[in-house]
Amino acid sequence: MDQQRDQSAMSDSAAKVGEKVGNVAAQAQGSVQDAIDRGKPMLNELQAKAGEAMGQATDMARKASSAGVQAVNQASDAVQGAARQVSGQASQAASKVYEQSAWAGGHITRYTAEQPLTALLIAAAIGYGIAYLIHRQ
Repeated sequence: MDQQRDQSAMSDSAAKVGEKVGNVAAQAQGSVQDAIDRGKPMLNELQAKAGEAMGQATDMARKASSAGVQAVNQASDAVQGAARQVSGQASQAASKVYEQSAWAGGHITRYTAEQPLTALLIAAAIGYGIAYLIHRQ
């Protein structure tokens, strides 16, 4: 009989412990579920903020790209303008050189016709000077 009482007491104790463990497990599960439920809005908020940050980064990249394109276009326009200006100046300089060489050619022709011997001596001296410079090396 003592044995039965001991077994009965142990069964009751085991049942009480099992019941308490079940209650604790149910409370823990409820606490975990509450924590998950509280965390969902935070997760949704973080997702929204991440989406906004990605959108802002995309917008900044687009703006930087368009600014780069504008800078390239401005640089291209500046280079083209400078090239046009240099081309115009080179054309004017070429015209001036041509005019001056035509004037010099006319002047030399008249001088040669008026002073043929002097022109011949000057041409010989220039030729000798050039030949001396070439053969000196």
